[in-house]
Amino acid sequence: MKTIHTYKTLWMPSILSICLLTTILLTACGPDARLDIAGMFHGSSPTIDKRIKESMAYNKKNGYATLQATAEEYHVYVCTDTHITHTQNRWREFIDAYQSDPICPVAIHLGDIIDATNEFDGIFQQTIRPAMQHQHKNDTLMAVVGNHDIYFKQWSKFVATFKTSTYYFVVVTPSGQHDLYVIYDSAEGTVGKQQLQWLTETLEWADTQQFRHIVVCTHTHFFKRDNSQTPCSNYSLEETYALLNLFSSHGVKMIWTGHDHYREITNMSSMTSIVLESMKDDDKHPAYMLVNMGKEISYQVIRMEAER
Repeated sequence: MKTIHTYKTLWMPSILSICLLTTILLTACGPDARLDIAGMFHGSSPTIDKRIKESMAYNKKNGYATLQATAEEYHVYVCTDTHITHTQNRWREFIDAYQSDPICPVAIHLGDIIDATNEFDGIFQQTIRPAMQHQHKNDTLMAVVGNHDIYFKQWSKFVATFKTSTYYFVVVTPSGQHDLYVIYDSAEGTVGKQQLQWLTETLEWADTQQFRHIVVCTHTHFFKRDNSQTPCSNYSLEETYALLNLFSSHGVKMIWTGHDHYREITNMSSMTSIVLESMKDDDKHPAYMLVNMGKEISYQVIRMEAER
């Protein structure tokens, strides 16, 4: 009788053990550890509906901001994914640019302001608060919450600084033209039931007004071309359809998003979706967007010098 020899595969457990050990070390060791594995898969911050509840409570008490532009055609500066840790060179350049522009009433950060290093307070004291000290004509910074901004249970720090992650604001020109900017929370790759209701009610209200332009700003983009940001999720197909249908049905002109660290422009009938590249210090091609809000919306991407 022929003997059949069997061999146990010994290398697979070893590889799994090494991966597990590496994950633990990256997650747990030192202030520069960038991964929050449990947070990315399970969520270490309040879920979307709990965050929306806090945001709605603030909105109900404080209302929504109206900003005055100094010109009929004004500028909005937009950046995303700065992932600030211990250096803030590109961020400070961005601040200098928008604060020195006489026709810029507001700048918008599309999320992932900081990296997942659990140093939210220290980083914000050094970088964000100096840009928010006055909230006057050229000092207004509006923020979107990104997935990195809620890792390590940092939602409480974000909301303490920015007060709300779901809101809108209006910019009014000297002649009385009104532009609406709708900001919403997509840090978990979903809007949730409460926020979807708020978005619907807000855009239905916008139908009764005479806004010149309506722009939607959020972190997670709609069209997942690759898996570069895995395991951070994107919207489901059904949710993508529902949101894009909602926006296009209520006159949204543009959607500004980040998250994927590269630029992509998708034109959908009368609506344009822009994924903006990141603005990290160590990026090869850091950039931000300078938007001209006039009779039409036009924009240019401003390239910044990479760190050497």
